[in-house]
Amino acid sequence: MPPNFHILLIEDSRADAKIIERALFEGRIEHQLTVIQDGRHALEYLTRLRNPDTPVDLTPDLILLDLNLPGIDGCQVLTQIKSDPLLRIIPVVVLTTSRRDEDVLLTYQAGANSYIQKPAEFPRYRDLVAILRQYWIDTVVPPPKHRPAL
Repeated sequence: MPPNFHILLIEDSRADAKIIERALFEGRIEHQLTVIQDGRHALEYLTRLRNPDTPVDLTPDLILLDLNLPGIDGCQVLTQIKSDPLLRIIPVVVLTTSRRDEDVLLTYQAGANSYIQKPAEFPRYRDLVAILRQYWIDTVVPPPKHRPAL
């Protein structure tokens, strides 16, 4: 597993973000974690990646995205990410409490790579992180971080 695996967590709940951070730590996943609590700020962060002076290691290898966000909701953030030629190659896992069929359908239509409902108890979060690690870190070959000419 690459020690510099960068996860961008777009999550407005500090409690949920802390739970995910703890699960990553207890799962011994070497990573860099950036937490952004607002949809608009997340898009601003991702837009800065277009600047050639921005360090490449700020580009996330995986985005964990909540749907219920202030500023701009998660589905709109997802739509913006997947419509951008530079950003759309970044895998996006929707991690949310929503169990609504419309949310599941809309996020997959917008290009989500996965839709996961947040578990209620911490041991299940640890299991979830283990699954994410096994698939997104140990199995999938991530896209290169260099900035191709667009």
